[in-house]
Amino acid sequence: MVSQRSIGIRTLALLWQLVLVTLSYWGWMFIWQSPLFSDHEVLQRYLLFNEFLLIGLLFGSGHRRESTGLEHSWVLAIRKSIRQAFLGLFCVFLVVFALQDTTDNLRSFFFSYVPWLYLTLLFSNYLLPRFLGKWAFSGDREERVALAGTGEQAAQIKPWLERKSLVGFRTVGLVCPQPAAAGGSPFPLLGSLENMGQILRERSITQVIVLDLSLGSPWVRQLTQLCEGAAVRLLALHDPNDYFNHTTTTFEDDGVRFIGLREEPLESPLNRFIKRLFDLVVALPVVLFILPFTTILVWILQRLQSPGPVFFKQQRTGMMGRPFTMLKYRSMHPNHNCEAMQASKNDPRIFSTGKWLRKLSIDELPQFLNVLRGEMSVVGPRPHLPEHDEMFARVMRRYLIRKFIRPGITGWAQVNGFRGEILSEMDIKQRVESDIYYLERWSFSLDCLIVLKTAAHCVLPPRSAY
Repeated sequence: MVSQRSIGIRTLALLWQLVLVTLSYWGWMFIWQSPLFSDHEVLQRYLLFNEFLLIGLLFGSGHRRESTGLEHSWVLAIRKSIRQAFLGLFCVFLVVFALQDTTDNLRSFFFSYVPWLYLTLLFSNYLLPRFLGKWAFSGDREERVALAGTGEQAAQIKPWLERKSLVGFRTVGLVCPQPAAAGGSPFPLLGSLENMGQILRERSITQVIVLDLSLGSPWVRQLTQLCEGAAVRLLALHDPNDYFNHTTTTFEDDGVRFIGLREEPLESPLNRFIKRLFDLVVALPVVLFILPFTTILVWILQRLQSPGPVFFKQQRTGMMGRPFTMLKYRSMHPNHNCEAMQASKNDPRIFSTGKWLRKLSIDELPQFLNVLRGEMSVVGPRPHLPEHDEMFARVMRRYLIRKFIRPGITGWAQVNGFRGEILSEMDIKQRVESDIYYLERWSFSLDCLIVLKTAAHCVLPPRSAY
């Protein structure tokens, strides 16, 4: 959601700001009085001043709510930089006063450092969020937004949409209940509400913002189902009161109130960075130290029982519906021409040792290569064949919501016993509900818990593992 994006960018920018201020602080000290670097006591004292400078910057970085949101971001950056510089130096001089340090070099250093500090803060408050936003929300992470409402309502929200371009929001156009209601819109007219499904497909819309809930609860419910079925995020202004046939979450971003269908912690670039770092920490040792030995072992077993390629490659559906080639150790006889058929208990296609490869999940190990390539994550919804996605989406409306995040080697559904062959609609619903639970409640600790549970299942496989 947009709030997660905004909070993530602000947090990343603040962390980088502290790094840049620290670098400028010590860089200026080296230029101003480099001989003092040889004095251990002086270095300790200046290190203490650096710590309190950063504490003051943190106090001054508090995000104040803007009443109108119409002021230029350059003006806001100037104000914030002045506030941070004042509080940072105030904390430093409190320490100087407590230590009763009256050294001339100290005063001259800090007075000469003020302009350099202010320029560093101004750069990090104005330009740094833009660099981070462009880095975090370009390409596939860009949101193509369609507005549903009148031209007048679109004009009112335009300033907010312009500010949200920082987090990858690109407004494609406006969908109106009637063409006559589009008057005064700053965005192009995409069509009427009756053609919303076609507009979502043809314009590659990834986000719909409903500007007017007075359009009627039946239509809003229909739009909710339409967006869920097309893996399109939905936000709405105003109070939901009986308009949504769905659990909602409310939030405020930059002075504008919204209603969303769910929380999405992984929309924050900081959380995505933590998850990707976790993926690499887990996948790299497996690929370097485990995969070579298991590949040799599997190759020997295959030569003895079912000669053919070591790896089984299959097209699966990844994040936002992008296809990728998933790798597994081959556990079935080659050339059976039934790749789309799910594996079942006592499946004749599986050779004898292949049953144990599947039961102990050894056949899944090559997918750590998919993790390193960024196609999969260690933890996430299991990827399915495109034809299975189409079939399951017809059974459960919210199925395609799983596409909001990278598919995983293991997931919340798998460690809760929902794995193996899908025999009924209830099997699909249980897995999808588990995947959406993970998407809405992701945390680093939850990933660690799932990995530990998966390791336990590899040692003591559940009955559904075959």
